[in-house]
Amino acid sequence: MKYLTTLEVAHELKVSKQTLLNWLYAGKVPEPPRNKKGYRLWSPSRVTLVKRLIGDGRLHKRTVVHREASSDREVVLEFAREVSQFLRDGGIDATVFLRELGRINPAVGRRVARK
Repeated sequence: MKYLTTLEVAHELKVSKQTLLNWLYAGKVPEPPRNKKGYRLWSPSRVTLVKRLIGDGRLHKRTVVHREASSDREVVLEFAREVSQFLRDGGIDATVFLRELGRINPAVGRRVARK
């Protein structure tokens, strides 16, 4: 059986290596076994398990995603969904968030104030 490295698994999941490690450290993903040198041994079945956890919405990809920046409607909608989920998870009022975003970026603040 061929085992994958943590970086290979991160690329396959389309998340940063640090995101995958954060999930491990937080106990959201079961720790894979290690070889004698201490490297994690990611089996295909373990990668499938993590994919299922992501698909079930139990893991959120909130850090760097391996993708080019884009203003494409689909990409923007995906990021908007992630931000919305983050706000819900944290119990953060969207209005308060938008007000703070407007302070950071005045152009956003003017647009929000008009609506």
